[in-house]
Amino acid sequence: MSITIPDPYLMLLIFVVFLITMFLLNSWLFRPLLAFMDERENSLRKDMDTAAGDNDEVREIQAKIQALFADAKMQAGKIIEEATESAKAEYDSKMAKIASEIQGKTDRFRAELEEQKLQARQELLADLSGFEVALKDKIRAI
Repeated sequence: MSITIPDPYLMLLIFVVFLITMFLLNSWLFRPLLAFMDERENSLRKDMDTAAGDNDEVREIQAKIQALFADAKMQAGKIIEEATESAKAEYDSKMAKIASEIQGKTDRFRAELEEQKLQARQELLADLSGFEVALKDKIRAI
């Protein structure tokens, strides 16, 4: 094996072609690629900041929603309580009215019954002489 020394002009030409290739790759590929990567990184950072801001806004909105729900529950409880009290008062007044009507009917019935009792007693007393005669006739028949 013999070691040969390459031609220095050829090596210089290869070196110049290498430098030109590096210069062209740097200007056409590496710089745009690095610029794109920096732009993408900045865009991602900006999106993350926006997302963090959006998360804060979402938390704020959720807190407002929770407050609205709590207020709605409280108002619903008050409305239910008021409706229950109103219905109970109406029920009590209707029951009192019905009880007074029933008491009135009972009093009228008792008065009529007492009147019929007195009338029946008077009729019996009026027919007492007739009963005495009929009773005496029956006793004599025996």
